[in-house]
Amino acid sequence: MTETDEAIIERVLSGRREDFALLVDKYKDKVFALVIGIIKNNELAKEVAQDAFVKTFVSLKKFRKESSFSTWIYRIAYNTAISETRKASYKNVALDERYLVNNTEINDESEIKEEEHRKLNKAISLLKSDEKLILEMYYYEEKAVKEISEITGLGKSNVKIKLHRLRKKLRNLIEEHSGKEILLY
Repeated sequence: MTETDEAIIERVLSGRREDFALLVDKYKDKVFALVIGIIKNNELAKEVAQDAFVKTFVSLKKFRKESSFSTWIYRIAYNTAISETRKASYKNVALDERYLVNNTEINDESEIKEEEHRKLNKAISLLKSDEKLILEMYYYEEKAVKEISEITGLGKSNVKIKLHRLRKKLRNLIEEHSGKEILLY
């Protein structure tokens, strides 16, 4: 039987600080994935993820259980990563590998699809880190608008507006680079 996050948190708060390692083990990969999606530098992302866990540990007594612990820690990681990019004026040019199309999945008959994917990947690479992250959370991780709202600190309607604007922005970027109208839905 898997132990709940709340039970682990209660033990940590009651003095068994070493049990926080259980939460780190449970969330380290997802926190790192979220951070690397923003930072795009492996070493810096490791440091930022570690900072996020330190902030989480220090603030654990402030966790009010209004959302799940996973949402709360992702929000801390998101804010820590965004702060790092602002602080360092970090420029993101590399395209996250998760956006790349696996060419073995595209057969010779679908060169048009391959070109569309290439254009989409190029357009995504031109987005800001926080814009990519919202797209990734919604489309790749299939998070609900409410959860994205809790993680990013944006209102639910603001997340919906951002998603709408990001689709439009991607469409415009693709059209700029290809001269053709593309539908993105």
